[in-house]
Amino acid sequence: MRLLPWLSLLAPPLLLLFPAALQAQFPRLCTTPKALKERKCCPKWRGSPCGMQLGRGACYSYRMFFFRTAYIDYREDWPYAFYDSVCKCNGNFDGFDCSQCKPGFKGPRCQQTFSVVRKEITSLTAEEKSRFFTALEKAKRTNSEKYVILESNDTRIAGKYEFKNATVYDQYIWLHYYAAKPYRNSTRNAAHEGPAFPFWHRVFLLFIEREIRELTDDDSFFIPYWDWTKTDHCNLCTKGYFGVSDENGHIRRESPLSRWKTLCSYDDDSLGIICLPRNRNAPLQPIIRKPGKDVKYPLLPTASDVRYTLAAEKFDTPPYDGGAKLSFRSRLEGFEVPQDSRHLLYSMHNLVHLYLNGTMSSVPISANDPLFMVHHAFIDMILEEWLQGHPGAEYPRDERIPLAQRADSYMTPFFPLRRNDDYLHNSMSDLGYSYGL
Repeated sequence: MRLLPWLSLLAPPLLLLFPAALQAQFPRLCTTPKALKERKCCPKWRGSPCGMQLGRGACYSYRMFFFRTAYIDYREDWPYAFYDSVCKCNGNFDGFDCSQCKPGFKGPRCQQTFSVVRKEITSLTAEEKSRFFTALEKAKRTNSEKYVILESNDTRIAGKYEFKNATVYDQYIWLHYYAAKPYRNSTRNAAHEGPAFPFWHRVFLLFIEREIRELTDDDSFFIPYWDWTKTDHCNLCTKGYFGVSDENGHIRRESPLSRWKTLCSYDDDSLGIICLPRNRNAPLQPIIRKPGKDVKYPLLPTASDVRYTLAAEKFDTPPYDGGAKLSFRSRLEGFEVPQDSRHLLYSMHNLVHLYLNGTMSSVPISANDPLFMVHHAFIDMILEEWLQGHPGAEYPRDERIPLAQRADSYMTPFFPLRRNDDYLHNSMSDLGYSYGL
């Protein structure tokens, strides 16, 4: 997928500069000078680290399974550059301090099973649609009490960095940006073009779904999916959904999204920079969308493309990147395309991003447009259908897979730690959701 120029939207500083090792995804309580110096992210909950006295978890010193021979991009071996110890939660407990429940559970002791049905967005009732968009607006306006984001000069060299406040929705944007921005001198990243792609995005959606539930105190909140096979155009780029764009790609004023500004932006010459603006006085950038106006990508994937994707027998194949053949992951992501009369360069996931022709077309910043989440919910739905038909599927183990996407590596940049292969045999029912019409 292509990359577009970008500028950064940054919130006021939370903490001053700290000279230290490097940076990561950041529970606010793990960014104090003491936590950074001790290399420990084990915040207290109800009086003890990780809620240990209440049996919720313990401070865990994890082992690295490779020998670090040279300094690499710190996102490749999460969270080694920052912490030696993190919370490891017991049973159904979850969260960076074990204060939350795992997806699929709720209650004071996380013993009550819980599930929602993610519906197709055009089938939502008026009340469901209103609740969804109202919740997004609140998440975009409300600063996160739990997390901060960072700016970094270089993702390889120890140096100075700043932590910043961000809204709940902007924290979600930053998570994708942090994992999706290519490493310096590379086109690879921690969340795309490899076997971690569908599982990283599954965890990503679960993260923001749960954060919005807590923000709104609404356990029934869910992310709907967008079935783009039902239409030959962006049927959600309308006044009643995500807004109509003008000739310049700006969303018209009748939509609240016209007032949204993008967090972070993209600069092809600054691959080692994380959310660092060149000009702090530059105007904040709006969401841009010009659906179908790029002559290379004027159409959406079809139901036939979905069937072609589901027909792959292997989860992923060498070389485990955009060049993989006969690979479900590569077909789902959109690199292995159907050989038909359309002569596509990309299909499926990638084609939808490129069709929207704007903010969504730039990998790192694409989550700024909330169309991202409903698009990825449909990608997740297709993933689940394939997994149910292939119960013996295995996550590949091969040194050709980039370090951040190997089976035993931890997903960048989530807490508590989650291995890339943890979700291959965890169905959506285990995680507290299903898909409906």
